[in-house]
Amino acid sequence: MQRKSAILLAANAHFAHFGFRGASLRDIARDAGVSLTLLNHHFGSKFQLLVAVIDAHQNVLDDRATALRQLMAEPGGFTVRDMVTSWVRLGFETASQPDGELFMRLVARVIDDPEEEAVKIVRERLDDGALQFIDALMRCYPGASRYDAVCAYQCFNASLLKFLIGSRRLLRLAQAAAPGPASAAMPAFASRPAGIAVRPALETASDDLDSVEANGDEAVATATSVPTALAASAPAVSNLREDDQERVARFAIAGIETLMEG
Repeated sequence: MQRKSAILLAANAHFAHFGFRGASLRDIARDAGVSLTLLNHHFGSKFQLLVAVIDAHQNVLDDRATALRQLMAEPGGFTVRDMVTSWVRLGFETASQPDGELFMRLVARVIDDPEEEAVKIVRERLDDGALQFIDALMRCYPGASRYDAVCAYQCFNASLLKFLIGSRRLLRLAQAAAPGPASAAMPAFASRPAGIAVRPALETASDDLDSVEANGDEAVATATSVPTALAASAPAVSNLREDDQERVARFAIAGIETLMEG
């Protein structure tokens, strides 16, 4: 079980940074500390490994779908704000988990991957939540076209993903224009997990993955493997991140209203 978990953590990192097509089973096995033979024994193929990684986060997808279903079943009805704030809250909660940001990077990569296997996994595992959100939008705006609802969902979801996986850059940009010490300009995100370090094959893939925020300064993480680095527990979401949830929600609601009302 421990070896399977190590493979899933390493695979999450590789799929997140290289996509389905670019990820290498040999590199995943190396970073997980197992043989390629053992990896193939447990998962059989790269497609089955991607399925297993997404299934390991199935609770995230289930929570999102359940929240939407409950909203749509409310006898008094629901609003776009109800939908957006629920979706944003779950997104922030996911990003605060030890491997949550990596999973969100993976989702962002796989959604746009043209490989047939990647498209299949998106349809089977990720499209249900999107379709529920689109259906809920159609109920809020019965006069709008479904294409309008799809565009609104796509813009909202893309902006949320980008905000959550790019929050280190957001912090750097905010500090760059502020006078005085960076640490005094803006507190670090307390909900960020410890920096994730990977073995050499991944070390040049992304500055964001290999760096950590410490009082606004970046430092290279020193963990020696993906499983070790991801084992650290994530602190609770800070007040700053709670404020950011409201910022993102307001932005999304305004955008959705603009697109749906024409």
